[in-house]
Amino acid sequence: MNVVRNSTFNTNPTADEETCFPWKLAAVRPTTVSITRLKVPPNARDEFEKACDTSNKNKFGEAEQHARSAIDKFQDYSAAWVMLGVILEEQHKTQEARHACSHAASIDATYLPASLCAAEVSARNREWEQVLDAADLALDLKSEGDPYAYYYRAMAYLHMNNPVEAKKSALQAVETDVNHDEPSFYLLLAQIYEREGDSANAIAQLQQFLKHPNDRQQEDAAKRFLAKLESQQSTK
Repeated sequence: MNVVRNSTFNTNPTADEETCFPWKLAAVRPTTVSITRLKVPPNARDEFEKACDTSNKNKFGEAEQHARSAIDKFQDYSAAWVMLGVILEEQHKTQEARHACSHAASIDATYLPASLCAAEVSARNREWEQVLDAADLALDLKSEGDPYAYYYRAMAYLHMNNPVEAKKSALQAVETDVNHDEPSFYLLLAQIYEREGDSANAIAQLQQFLKHPNDRQQEDAAKRFLAKLESQQSTK
């Protein structure tokens, strides 16, 4: 995760928290914040910041301890439950991660990261029906975070062999990502075009992705994918 941290949480207590998540939600902040989130005590926020920092350094065992400590200090800390879910999934503790994401949603059903957390855990475990359900829940919130909900929806449909719906959702993800913050959307769209046999559009999406890669493994995979498609085109 790319984490931008401030030393304190000021006017919007969820703003800095959301920079700790694997989704770029910096601009996806509600104009109103639930009363519960405003009640989070400073010592719980301190532990959350430590969880954020150690997770960013891939020290997931230590990060888990800090996330749990934040929750111990305030049981209804939805952001800490999401953070715990993300950290647990990084450690392949799938059932615990799923529970943490679900608990965050039970605290605040309108909290977008809780739905995205559930979608991510299910996606990593290739549970595509569950991914689709979580994505639809996120879309029901009608949030500016819709690009990620459409992304998970497209991913689910692609793996459920429904490329038509997959492409529709992937295009909506790209269209609603007005600042082009998430290169992964282009990579998924390339996979969908390739599934449809549209190599030209797949190549165009991969080239777009490679302008702003944010993950070394994804970048390497995209370059191999692009080379394969270009080789196939040259032999036609």
